[in-house]
This record gives sequence, C-alpha cells and structure tokens, in this order.
Amino acid sequence: MGDKKVKMAIQKVVGIVTIAVALTVALVAVATAAPPVPAPNSTTGITTVTDIECYGTVTDSVSYHTTWSTTDHNGSLEDEERIGEIQYESTLNAVDGFIQYTNDFAADGSSAPNLAVERRIGYRADNDSLIAWLDSTENVGMTIVSEGDDNGINDIGGLCPFQQGQCIPASCTEVAAGSQLSRVTLVSASTKTSVTATESPRLHHEIDARGNDVWGYWANDAHTEGPYGVGTVSAGMKVSANEGRTCTGGLGPYPKAGTLSYDEMTTASGMWKFSKSMTYQSQIPSVGIPRQYPVFHTPA
Repeated sequence: MGDKKVKMAIQKVVGIVTIAVALTVALVAVATAAPPVPAPNSTTGITTVTDIECYGTVTDSVSYHTTWSTTDHNGSLEDEERIGEIQYESTLNAVDGFIQYTNDFAADGSSAPNLAVERRIGYRADNDSLIAWLDSTENVGMTIVSEGDDNGINDIGGLCPFQQGQCIPASCTEVAAGSQLSRVTLVSASTKTSVTATESPRLHHEIDARGNDVWGYWANDAHTEGPYGVGTVSAGMKVSANEGRTCTGGLGPYPKAGTLSYDEMTTASGMWKFSKSMTYQSQIPSVGIPRQYPVFHTPA
C-alpha cells in the first residue's frame, strides 16, 4: 500500500514538471533599418546601483526619456535632419515576502550603448499572508526619424572610405520591447536591456525567469518552492519601419520604398521556466573605415 502511494506521488510531480517545461519559451527577433543619430555636443551620463534584501515590502520605479537632433530640436523635421529618442521605464512592487533585488542603470548620451540596464529579482511569498505577491514591468523603446541626407554618411561613418558620397533616404523607425511579472508568488528572474542610437542602432531586451535554482536558495526546513516560477510572466516586441526612396534635395516629398512591421507577445501562466531574447539591429555601420576588431564580442 505504501509503494502505491509513493508511485502516485511521483506521477503527480512528473506531471507538474512536464507542464512547466512545455511553457519554457526562447525567441530571437532581428529586424533592419534606421541610420544612427550623432550625439549632441553636450551629453549627460547617469549611473545608479540599487541592491536590496528585505523581508516585507519593496517598491522601485525608474523613468528615463531623452530626445536629440542633428539640427534644431524644435518639434519640426528640417532639411537633412535626424532625430533620435530613447525611452525606458521599470516598476517593481513586492508585498509580504522575502525579496532580493538589484538594479544597475547606466545612461550615456555619447558612447554606446546609450542605455544599459540589468535587473535581478528574487521573491518568495509569505505563505501566511493573503496578499503576498510580486509585480514587475519593464519597457524600453527607441525611435529614429530621418528626413534624408545627401551626404550623410560623411558625418556618421560609411560602409568603407570609398562610399562616402552615398545618401541616407528618409525613414521613420519605432522599436519597443519589454517584459512583465504579474501576481507572482515565487521567482528568480534576471533581465538585460541595452539601446544604442548614436552608432549602429540597436535595441535589445531579454528575460530569464524561473524558480529558486537560478539565484539563491532560501533555507527552510519546510520549503516547498522548487525550480519553477509561479504566477504569470510575459514578454514581447514591436517594430515599425517606413523607408523612403530618395535623399533630400529640398524638403520631400519622398516616395515610400518599403515598410516593415513586427508584433509578438508570449505569456506563460502557472508554473514555468521562461526565457526570451529580443533584438533590433540596424545594418548601417557607424565606422567609416574597414575593421576586423574585435575577434570576440561581448554579449549584450
């Protein structure tokens, strides 16, 4: 009779594991378009480091928004003007539980990446609380608008020194990505975000979320947490790009040469291991001479 109970318990656990593995998600998305927007003469750098370990309640919020132009930043698009914009926001609300949280934020208006953020979240709800949960949301966006540039490659770097006279057609590119944890009672998660607009435009966001096998293990004789996150996790990306056919010879109009749109969202609810990576990469380089350096590239 004892062996039968053990066998039934094993079958029950295996069933949970199978469902959780089926919800594991991995995706890489890549798109192209958009020229870089050179940094203005005066730029600002911001760096913050947050490190919290708490049993109770933790809240954290970050909001960042920057816009700059190659000419006059006056709300209108002028001859050969390029405008860049980066937006970022994150929120964390953790109630009645054990929380470990770090947030490294760095914004640089002149050097790539122009924005780099790394977050790590560990949370286990208090089983004696009726309102124990964690919510976390992270959004990042990049917009680049180009009126068209007859000789634009000269001031941003071209494919090689022999192509300095080529033009950059008019274009408008909008990219957004993000991830969210909702009403989570157990999670170990890490996210990485980076944006570059002053050199070859690139936006990257990734999340890896699961149970307590990723970051730390809470010592408790009666622990029941396990390797899977519990609650709801989501991540997605949107891209919209419109490109013209000719360069400026006076303000427009420019015939539309092509459009691109991409919209994707993934959600897992229940018990899960969840991993998702999303990248937008423009193929216009920022360096005007051939290079073979470096041999090894640092991950975003």
